Amino acid sequence: MTEQQECNTQRSYEMPEEDEINLLDLFITLLKYKWMIFLIVFFTGLAAVIITLQMTLIFRSEATIVPTTQEKGSGLAALGGFGAMIASEAGISASGSLEQFEVVLKSRELTHKIVKEHNLLPILFEDGWDPEKKAWKDEPPKVEDIYKAVHGSLQVNPDKKKNVMTVSFQSKDPEMAKKVLEYFIVGLSEFLRQQTLKDAEAQQSHLYQQLSQTTDPLLKNRLYELIAKQIEQETLAKVQKYYSFNIIDPPFVPERKFKPKRAQICVLSVVVAFFLAVFLAFFREYVTKLRENEDPERLAALRKYIRLRPGKRKE
Repeated sequence: MTEQQECNTQRSYEMPEEDEINLLDLFITLLKYKWMIFLIVFFTGLAAVIITLQMTLIFRSEATIVPTTQEKGSGLAALGGFGAMIASEAGISASGSLEQFEVVLKSRELTHKIVKEHNLLPILFEDGWDPEKKAWKDEPPKVEDIYKAVHGSLQVNPDKKKNVMTVSFQSKDPEMAKKVLEYFIVGLSEFLRQQTLKDAEAQQSHLYQQLSQTTDPLLKNRLYELIAKQIEQETLAKVQKYYSFNIIDPPFVPERKFKPKRAQICVLSVVVAFFLAVFLAFFREYVTKLRENEDPERLAALRKYIRLRPGKRKE
């Protein structure tokens, strides 16, 4: 080995490897700040337990509905092109749909109708209601606030693959969760029923008008059959308990709380606190080494960027 190679080898041993991560040093740092890490994790977990115990229990009632299917074109397909044209004009529907249910349940009209009929405002906004005076403490809630309060608790989840819909409502009172959910299911049925009855009435009026203007006996017979079909649909709409859908799982009174999930909140808080405490330990160790190595430039840059409010310069 030449003299130059020996010098290079000696320098390589003497040069400090600042960028090399030593697992032993990391472990020593954790042991050095073990009490700080422990206290941060402990008090964070304790605070999470106290906070979650003070949270209001929320219960959720659920129901599952499925659209009913009717025979498409029964009484219309045999009428030929004229019957198909009249049926298209009249807007005769064959069955309910998940899209229709979702739109109606989320509509403002149905929401405000249910809230008004069942006097749900004191329940939805109990903090602003004075039960003794039976009056609002301040101003009554606005229309937008009512809609947000209701649909913050009402969940509509359609499953198009299975052709079913899950509807749920959350409340602090399990009995009230069931009642409000029933209100919405009945309201959905009545809304669709009334819409069908109005359409059937308009369609019959239109068909009778066409009948008075028609002299062809064959066309009159077809129109009579269409009118009979509309009367049949109107009768079914009146006698069915739930129009356009069936209830697979009815609303129930929940026995267990839906939230808060105390265990999950506490575990997540402890895990996050642990990682933050470890980061703080390494950060403090880094700042300590900067001071020991007397690196004023890095310290000045660190203080500059972590300062929340710049100090006032003295004139």
